[in-house]
Amino acid sequence: MNPGLAITVAVAGYLIGSISFARIVAKRVMPEAELGTTSLTWGDDEQGFVTENVSATTIRQLKGTRLGCMTGSFDILKAFIPTLILRLVYPDVSYDVVYAIAVTAGHNLPIYHRFKGGRGTSTILGSLLALAPLSIPITIVLGYAIGLFVFKDVLLAHHAGWILLLPFWFALLGRWDMVVYGVAVNILRWGVSADDLRDYFRMRRSGELRTEEFHDAIEQSHIGYIHKYARRWGWIKYDYMNEPTDSP
Repeated sequence: MNPGLAITVAVAGYLIGSISFARIVAKRVMPEAELGTTSLTWGDDEQGFVTENVSATTIRQLKGTRLGCMTGSFDILKAFIPTLILRLVYPDVSYDVVYAIAVTAGHNLPIYHRFKGGRGTSTILGSLLALAPLSIPITIVLGYAIGLFVFKDVLLAHHAGWILLLPFWFALLGRWDMVVYGVAVNILRWGVSADDLRDYFRMRRSGELRTEEFHDAIEQSHIGYIHKYARRWGWIKYDYMNEPTDSP
């Protein structure tokens, strides 16, 4: 690997990753909106999560699924296209992996926006589509299976399961450059989620994440889509589901 070219690729990846399509879309369709938080609340006292990030999820919450998906697609493409080009041009050198890590760093810590960005899901997916597309369905299915049926935790299944499994999956395949990638994107993702993680562990210890109110709320979003059917079909059960209902 040429050090100069590797540095160039890393810098380019970071600067491209720092382009915030969420902010671009928001400026076009809702210029007066204040971006900066994404929330999930439930119950009469509106307890829940408020995350200080700006991403496709922010646009989805403010303007609907169509624009949220469009924003996420742009973020996926800013990772996918350059990673694929580098993979094709330099098939024997891991410049593609260097770019893939750097673009997620830029997305999560954008230099143009005071290092306040997203959580990296879109850029990780975009990079993996070019680097190792089979890893996406395998680790997502495994992550959901472990998160939902072992830990009974919809947030773990959606946000953490498949991403945490990436390094182990690539280690099994002996793809050590991708192990480095898997570890790096986990550090980048969870490094910008410290406040979210504190709230998550506090609510998990208190049992708030296993209540009917929480599940009803999260199943209204894309995060709880699979959980909704697993709960409805009886594949996953909670204590409150066995409680007797009041007679009419």
